[in-house]
Amino acid sequence: MARTPGRIARFGLPPIPALAIAVEVGLLLRVLAADVLEWRVRRGGGDRVCLLPDAEYYWKLAETIRDGELFQIVEWGDIPHFALRTPGYPLFLAACRWLLGDRPLGARLVQAGLGALSVWLVFRLARAATGEADRRAAPVASALTAIHPYFVIMSVLLLSEALFVPLLLAFLWAMAVLWDRDATRAMLAPAMGAGVAAGASVLVRPSCLLYFPAATAAWLACRAVSKRPMRPAAVAALVVAIGFAGVMAPWWVRNARIYGAFVPTALWMGASLYDGLNPNATGASDMRFLNEPDVWPNSEQDQDELLRRRAFAFARENPGRALELAVVKLGRYWSPWPNAEGVRSPWLTIASGLVMTPLLGLTAFGLWTLRRDPRAWILLAGPILYFAVIHAAFASSMRYRTPGEVPAMGLAAVGLLRAADGIPGRRKPA
Repeated sequence: MARTPGRIARFGLPPIPALAIAVEVGLLLRVLAADVLEWRVRRGGGDRVCLLPDAEYYWKLAETIRDGELFQIVEWGDIPHFALRTPGYPLFLAACRWLLGDRPLGARLVQAGLGALSVWLVFRLARAATGEADRRAAPVASALTAIHPYFVIMSVLLLSEALFVPLLLAFLWAMAVLWDRDATRAMLAPAMGAGVAAGASVLVRPSCLLYFPAATAAWLACRAVSKRPMRPAAVAALVVAIGFAGVMAPWWVRNARIYGAFVPTALWMGASLYDGLNPNATGASDMRFLNEPDVWPNSEQDQDELLRRRAFAFARENPGRALELAVVKLGRYWSPWPNAEGVRSPWLTIASGLVMTPLLGLTAFGLWTLRRDPRAWILLAGPILYFAVIHAAFASSMRYRTPGEVPAMGLAAVGLLRAADGIPGRRKPA
C-alpha cells in the first residue's frame, strides 16, 4: 500500500505533517469531551457548573473579578477568605465569562484549545529535550498527548490544571532551549519566557512553587559539572527570577496590604497539609475538619496557622503513621485507575488499567533509556516526580499526577520507540 503522503501528492495536495494531525485530533477529542461534559452537567440540573466542588470556587471568584467586586470567598460562618485561591485561573475564567457569557461551555471550549496547544508544546519540548537521542520522539509524544484519556478530560473540566499544563510546558520548553545556549544575548528571551511562565504557573497552581527554582538550580549545576560557561547562565537565571517576580509582584503587594505580611501564594497550605496529616487521614482528601468548632470560627490567617501547626505536630508525634500514609498516598498517586470516591467502577478500572499501565511502563522505560541525560530527569520527569513528593505529604490522587504526566509523554515516546526497535524482524530506521 502506498504511503499516505504519496497518495495525497497524487491529488495535488501537500503532505500533512504528523504534528498538525496530532493537534487536530487533540482539539477534536477535547471539543467532543467539552460538549459531552456540558450535557452531563446541565442534565443534572441546579446551578452547578462542574462535577467537582473546586470548580464552584473558581467560578465564584471569576465572577467577583468580572464584576469588579472584592476577590474573596465568604464561607464558614460568614468569614471572608481573601487568599483561599490564587488569582491565575479565576482571571482566566473571568476573561472567558466576559467574552463568551456565563455558560460554562464557552470556557470549556477555550480550554479545549489550550489542550490542543499543549499537544504542540509537547512536540517542541520533546524535540528540544531529547536532543539527538531519538528525533522520532517528538511526533510520537505529541500523538500520545493528543489522545491521553485523562488529559483530554482534564482539559475541559473547570479546574486549574487546564491552564496550568500549557504554562508548565512553556516553562519547560524555554528551559530546554536555554540548555545548550552559551551566548548571553541568545539566552535573554527564553529566560524571560521561562520566568513569566513560572510566575503564571504559580498563580494558577501554587503547589508547583518549589519546582521552578529547583529546576533552574539543577540546570546551573549541570552546566557547572559539564564546565560550560557560567556567567551567561547566571545572567539567564537572574532574568528568570526577574520575570517570575514581575508576574507575582501584584499578588504579593495586594496580600501585603490586606494581611500586613508576606503571603507568597494562598492561605490554604495549612488546610491542605492537615488534610494529608491528621489522626483521621486516609490518603484521600476529606476536609470535614473545617466544620469543627475550634477551626471554622478562626480568621483566615489564624486558621491556616492552626492547621499547619497541627499537621506538623501530628507528623512529629506519629512518624510511623506519617510514613505509612506517605506510602498509601504514593500508591494513590501512581495508581493506573481512578481512586476518588464517586468515579470508581469495575469497567472504568479495567479500561483505565489497560491504557495507563503500559503508558506508565513506557514512561519508566523511556527514563531508563535516557537515564544519563539530566534533561530527561529535570525537564521531562521532573514535574511528575516533584508532584509525587509533594503529595506524599498532602492528600493524594491520580488526578494530581496528570499535569506532570503530560511532559513525561516525551519519555513515553522514547520508551515506545525503543521497545518497537527491539521487536524481532522490525527494520530500524537509518
